[in-house]
This record gives sequence, structure tokens and C-alpha cells, in this order.
Amino acid sequence: MLKTPLHIAALTVGTLLSSAALAVDVDVNIGGGRPPRPVVVQPSAYMERVWVPERVVTRTERVLIEPARIEKRAERVCVQPAQILKREERVLVEPARIERVKETVLVQPARVGREYVPPVTENVRVGPVNVTRVIREGYWREVPIAAEYRTVYRDVEVPARYETVYRDVEIPARYETVYRDVQIPAQYREVTRNEVIPGHYEERIVTPRPSVVVEPPRPGGIHIEVDLDKKKKRRD
Repeated sequence: MLKTPLHIAALTVGTLLSSAALAVDVDVNIGGGRPPRPVVVQPSAYMERVWVPERVVTRTERVLIEPARIEKRAERVCVQPAQILKREERVLVEPARIERVKETVLVQPARVGREYVPPVTENVRVGPVNVTRVIREGYWREVPIAAEYRTVYRDVEVPARYETVYRDVEIPARYETVYRDVQIPAQYREVTRNEVIPGHYEERIVTPRPSVVVEPPRPGGIHIEVDLDKKKKRRD
């Protein structure tokens, strides 16, 4: 079986550790060599006290003038908008009055009447005696009688006269008063003042800049360092 350098180192370490009475420090380097290389080393941060001189700082602050609140406000709300309606109306043209009217009233209508026609006589002297001779006998005849009228005056009531007209009637808008809660935002005012900061010390954490360190080269092969000391106590 071919033994590698790793096996050989393991056997050597095992042989040295077989003695329980000895304190052994073993440093084993296995592998190839390494050239020198740069390594960045970051130093630890430290606390530093710095004196800050007195200075004047101008600060602007918002100062509350009035806090936010809720106000009850009265508002006029339009319930019914203005509108125009066409309305029919009866308009008086002539009022009622009383007129005096002249009329011809029939008192008696036309008719046929009878009248007596007296006889026609003649006086004749016959000798010493006067004799009345009847020439025509008397008789009754029909005579037309005209109608009889009379003029009278009477009061006639003339009723009022109306006419129907159409006109536009403007109805104004109707409003009502309502109360609402209104949110009033807070009011602020910007105040500028100068504040004097006295001199004082401040502690600051300072982080140094990293440095570059070149590591030395490491040789190749197997390098074993054994430190045997009977007086040393065995390390835990």
C-alpha cells in the first residue's frame, strides 16, 4: 500500500501521543508552498473625545395656534328650484251693471170690431106735411181695430263678462336652513428662534483606515514541529 505524506504525518503524531507522561505540542504543515501575499488588516475602532465650541443654531418650529375642532354651521339648502308655470285665469272684462231699457209694450192686440152704421134718411115735404124717407137702413159692420202699444222703461241687469287668459307665473326657489358639523383643521405658525449651544465634549467612534500587510511565503512539503516537555502539564 502506498503511503501518502498525510498518512506518514498521522502515524508520527500517533506514536508521539502514545506516551501519556509527556506534554506534546505538535505543529503540522501539510501542503504545497505559498508565495508572499498582501492582506488587508482593519484596525479596531476606538472612542475619541472632541471639544465642540459654542455655536448659535437657528431653528424653525411649528407652533400650534388653534387646535382642530368641529363647528356647527348653518347652511341654506335649496329644497325646490325656481320654476315657471303656465296658469289659466279668468279675467273680468266688464263688470255687472244695470241698464234702463226703453220698450214698446203691446197693450191690446189688433182685432176686428163691430160698429153700427146708422140709416140714411131724407126729409121730404109732401104737401103741407114733412115726411122722412129712409134711403138706407142702418146695419152693423166689422171694422178692424189696430193694436194698441205703450212705451215703458225697465231696469235690465247685464251680467259681468269674463275672458280666459294664460300667463306665466314665476314661482321662486324654496330654501331651508340646515345645520352641519364642519371639521376645522388645526392652525400652525412657523416661529424662528436662535438657540445658543454651549461648548462641550462629544464622544465619537473613530474607525482607522485599513492597512495592507504582506504575509511571508510558506514553504512546501511536510513540516512537523514537536515540543516535548515532561515538566509541562497536559493542556486541556
